[in-house]
This record gives sequence, structure tokens and C-alpha cells, in this order.
Amino acid sequence: MGEALDRALFALQVSNPAEVPDLSPAIRFARMPGTRSLNRLIEHLDQLPLGDKDLEFRDGLGQAYDRYLADSASSGGATRGEFFTPRAVCRLMVELAAPQKGQTVADPCAGTGGMLLEAAQYVAERSGRDQSLALYGQEINRSVWLTGQLDLLLHGIRDASVTNSDALANPPLANGAPAQFDRVLMAPPFSIKYSQQEVAYPERMRYGWTPESRADLMFVQLALAALRPQGVGAVVTPHGVLFRGGSEAEIRRAIVLDGRLDAVIGIGPNVFYNTGIPACILVLRGPGGPPAGQENSVLFINAEREVTRGQARNRLDAQHVAKIVDAYRDRQDVPGFSRVVPVSELDEHGFNLNIRQYVDATPSPAPLLDISAALVGGVPRTEVEAHAHEFAAFGLDVEDLFAPGRPGYLEFLPEGYAATAARIPALTEPCEQAVIRETARWWQSQTKFVAELADKRRPRTHHPYEQLKGSLSDVLLVTGTLDRQQMVGVLASWWSEHHDDLRRLEADGFEGVLDRWHTRATRPLSPSSPRGLLWGGERGQVGADGSEQELVLRTLGLSFQRLVEHALVAERQKLVDTYLSWAERYATSLTDLENRYRNASARLQERLRCLGHV
Repeated sequence: MGEALDRALFALQVSNPAEVPDLSPAIRFARMPGTRSLNRLIEHLDQLPLGDKDLEFRDGLGQAYDRYLADSASSGGATRGEFFTPRAVCRLMVELAAPQKGQTVADPCAGTGGMLLEAAQYVAERSGRDQSLALYGQEINRSVWLTGQLDLLLHGIRDASVTNSDALANPPLANGAPAQFDRVLMAPPFSIKYSQQEVAYPERMRYGWTPESRADLMFVQLALAALRPQGVGAVVTPHGVLFRGGSEAEIRRAIVLDGRLDAVIGIGPNVFYNTGIPACILVLRGPGGPPAGQENSVLFINAEREVTRGQARNRLDAQHVAKIVDAYRDRQDVPGFSRVVPVSELDEHGFNLNIRQYVDATPSPAPLLDISAALVGGVPRTEVEAHAHEFAAFGLDVEDLFAPGRPGYLEFLPEGYAATAARIPALTEPCEQAVIRETARWWQSQTKFVAELADKRRPRTHHPYEQLKGSLSDVLLVTGTLDRQQMVGVLASWWSEHHDDLRRLEADGFEGVLDRWHTRATRPLSPSSPRGLLWGGERGQVGADGSEQELVLRTLGLSFQRLVEHALVAERQKLVDTYLSWAERYATSLTDLENRYRNASARLQERLRCLGHV
């Protein structure tokens, strides 16, 4: 069996020399133990039709291979995880760099090819089915390079130029000099050793040399040197790059003063497969200088809390990526999340770029306990008024949840704080219903645009996601209940959930989407959903007007509505928690305790008297 597989692999490579790399040095089935396992694997795969015409998408095998690589990195420890960058991180970096059709994109530490794949997909989504993007890369580890080559091939990308070479010692050349690119994306291994003598074309390291025990800033300079004048780069680095002293501090200073650092973005801990430490992304500019209005400043984004926590590791979800990208593109100050910092302030701190020094994402501490309220009773009016805007967003006057008290204080209602807290969902229901109605109206206004995705003759002028996001800002945000970041997060989650449905819509129309739901046995809506159409899984089911189009559009719209409802529930629960936190602090005062003590003592004395005790 092993020898037969080796012959087949050799024949595959010989027949496709331009597309399939020579895998024989890395893969020799004849030398592998466990032929019985190979037999079982082949027998299993032999039952599956794997021709292009049998797959839902042409990159179906590539998607399956990506899942395999992710599982392998997750279970393989630091060694395997070092070369596999989580796809959500790749997507984030690509969206920050925003490559355009016809540009060149390079990854000098390509690993398994995730950055290049995400860049190709990003451009393809925004320019129709044309992936005209020149992809280049390097990977020093041969077995990882072969894995990346196979990943690109299975995704249908056959013209990428990725070499098995060392980016520091052997950069790609153009006209006898190191090549430059429109976009450079890179997630190099953290703090590895390097040799200064082995770095070719040392003029690339114009800002200085780091200790040979840490190559982090050498890779950053490699990216800077590889950018064309108006290019954009994004490099993942450990946080130490931001504050280490010595020669690294001088390199940071020179890069900032030269206008080459656009943004510093901190992402949460335990996101990567090979390390649990938090990392950051440096967004870099080409030597052409910053856009007008962005001179002499650096954007800092503290996204350390933008993760979904898991048992083994955390992950970036679609809503987290959307929030970070939105803040980067808007380049505005958002308290506790993002801030544009002038270079003069960085100079005052010795060009220490520690993110928390400029944007602290730590939740605000609870106010100090009001001594008067703790002794006598009541809730300080100032604490309640500080949260009044949160309740007002749901149509509530927070003081209606209290009774008047002594000057400067409110009292809990006679029904008790627990009963009042339990009534909050009913009180917010009218506002939530208004948001849901507005959501339905918004979706109805977008159904024509979504339906046009099925028309292959219609040229695409805008990326569907960007089109929906633009209209979302104009219509839904008038309610004020969910802010822009929350609504963009909802849309990003919906897009991620239905991305393949929309791809199928563009490829095969509404009938193709229904086929997909039927064959995959998916249910876009739960049968217990209190609102809207239920998807029963019957292939022949159609919408109210008898059309498959109406069913698909209605189901997609109700799926978006469901996510809006979840966001509303989460925000409403914050109101309940806030109210209960006041009860925890002030429901029982020292005076209340003394009264309880006196009443209990009186009852005890009366009981003793009745029993004949003095």
C-alpha cells in the first residue's frame, strides 16, 4: 500500500510540475508504519465523490484541509502551532491591509499559507470571481512549505510564487535588488535567534540591529523594506517589541519619527496555538508617508478583551474582527478601546509603545461605598444618574425603579428590589419590539439587493457586506438602543454564519441555497423560534408567495433578526445586573441590621417570658 501511494504521488507531481511541488523528500508512505490505517483511510475516502462537479465549492477540499491543519495545530502543541496562524488573525490582518485587485501581496514567513489565502479571498469577494492578485511568499521550513503549497493548490491557487527559503538571508529579487510589494503580511515566530552576518542586503535594516537572541524587530524592518511607497504592512509581534530597551528602543524611535508606524493593535491572550501570551499587530506604512490628516500620530487599539474565551484557547470571532477593523478605518477615539496618540506624547514616554499606557481597557472600578447610605440606607442618586443613559436607551427612566428618599438618595420600591429587577424585561419590551420592527423594515429594504446576488449577469459594484453595513448605519442606528459597534458586530456574525449560503446564492441561485440547506440538514432558524417562518427541512417547502426566493430571503432576514434579539437580551441583562449591584451594596444598611437585632431581641425576650424565665 505504501509503495503504491508513493508511485501515485510521484505520477501526480510529474504530470503537474508547475502546480504540484516535489513532495517525495518529505512524504514517503512506504516508510510509514500502520499500513492498515492507510487502507481504512483510502477505503473511507473512496466512498466520497471528490471531483470538482461533486463539491459544493471549488475550494471545498481546501476548506477541509484548513480544518485538518487547525485541528493538527491545536493537538500538536507548540511545534506544530508555530507555523499555523489562526485564520481569524489572518483575516483581521488582511482586512487591516485591504489589498486591492491587481496588487502584489507578500508573506515572508508564509507558514501554511493562511495570509495569502485570506488575501486572495478578500479580493475575490470584492471584485466578483476574479482573483487577480499576485501572491508571493517564503517559508524556511521545507515540510511546512510543502504543506502550504498543498493548501494553496487545494484552494485552486496555482500561480502563487512561494519559495522554500529564508527571508532574512535570501530575499526575493527584482532588477538585482530586494523586491517590493503593495502589501506585506507576516506572522513570524516570536523572539527567535538570527545571525547578523547571514542577513543579506543589510541596507534593509536601516533602523538598526537588535540582539541576535531576538529577531522580532528585524522582521518588522524586513516588512518595512519590502513595502512600496504607498504600501501597507501588518506584522504580528510579541508585546516585548513595544517596550524593550537598548537598541530596540532606538529602532522604535526611528520608525515612529520616520512616519512608518500607522497603528499598534493589541489582541487578547491565548489566541495562538503555540503560545498563550498576548500579541500585537503593527500596521506599517510604505516610505511614501501617511495620508493627509494622519501625520505625526499613531493609532492605538486595545482589543485584549475582544475574544471569545474557550477551555483550551481563546478565539477571535467575526464580531471582534469587525470591531477592530471599524476602529482602525474610522481612526477615532473610543474610550477604553482606541485612541490616536500624537508623536509628541510618545516622545514624552521615551517611545515606549505599551498599549495600556495610552488605552486602558480595564473595566472602571465600582465607586467607593457611600458611607451614609451604608449606615442609614438609600441609594446615592449620583450612582444611579451615572447609568441613566443606559436605561434611557431602552426607554426607561431609571428613577422610576426607585422611590424618592432623603435629599441626594433614592429608596428601593416597597415591592422589593428583586421584584423590581424581575420587571425590567417587561419594561424594556416595547423598546426591544421597536428595534425588531426596525430590523424587519431594514431587511425588507435590502432584499432586492440580496436577490441581485443571484443574477450572474449583473456586475458587482460593491462588496455585499460593505453595502449592507452602509445601509445598516443609516437606518437601524436611529433607535439608539444598540450602538454602531454592536450593530456592525451583529452584521459581521450574520455574514460569517451565512457566508457560504451567499456564495451558493451567487453560484446557483435560490434553488442552490435550498439544496444546500436540505443536503446539509441545516436549520437556519430553530423550530421553537417565537417569531417568523420556520424552516422544516423539507426540500419542497417554499415561501408565502410560493417562491423559493421568498423563503430564502425571509429565512436569512429572520436569522439576522435572531442575532439582533440576542444582542438586545445581552444589553438588557446588563441593566438587570446594574440594578442588582445597587441592591447588593445598599439594600441592607447598618440601621436595618440594628433594627433587625432589636426586633429579634424583643421577640426572644417575649418568648422567654412566656416560658416563665426572667
